[in-house]
Amino acid sequence: MPVSHAGNSATFRVSAPSERVISMTRLFDAPRHLVFDAMHKPEHIKEWWGRLGEGYSVPECDVDLRPGGKWRFVSRTAKGQLVVFYGAYREITPPERVVYTEIFEPFPDAESVIEAVYAEEGGKTRLTLTCTYPSQAVRDMVLSSGMEKGAAISYDRLEEVAMGLVGA
Repeated sequence: MPVSHAGNSATFRVSAPSERVISMTRLFDAPRHLVFDAMHKPEHIKEWWGRLGEGYSVPECDVDLRPGGKWRFVSRTAKGQLVVFYGAYREITPPERVVYTEIFEPFPDAESVIEAVYAEEGGKTRLTLTCTYPSQAVRDMVLSSGMEKGAAISYDRLEEVAMGLVGA
C-alpha cells in the first residue's frame, strides 16, 4: 500500500451505533466546497475512490448529481478484478448534505442508504457518513469485509485530491 501524506488520517473513525447502522467520520484539510467537489465530480472521484494501492484504477465513473439521478463506480484491482457499486441520489444540498442509495453489485438486494454531511470546522471539513443497511446481518457483513481499511485509504487519497484543488 502507498504511504499516505494526508495530515488528518488519524481522524478517521468507524462505529456501529445501532444494529443496522455504520457511522464514519473524517476531517479533511480542505474547505467544504472542495471536499464536496472531490467527492462528486467524476474527474476527481477517479483519483481517490477505490484506489487502494499500486495497480488500482477507476475505469468507469458515472455521476448524475441530482435527486433521482444515478451513479455507478467501477474499480479495477491490481489483479484485474472489477468491483462495481451503484445507486441513486435522493437528496442533494451542495455543499452540505447528500443522501443516496448504494448497492454492491454482487448483492443487488442489499441496498443501503447513505447520508453524507459536510460540516465546516475552521477552514477544514468534517465528513460524517451514516450508512443504514437493510439488516444487522448485512451491516455485520460490511463491517467484516475490510471496508474500514479500504475507506481509510480512499479518504486519505480524497484529502490529497481536495487539497490539490485549493488555489486551482
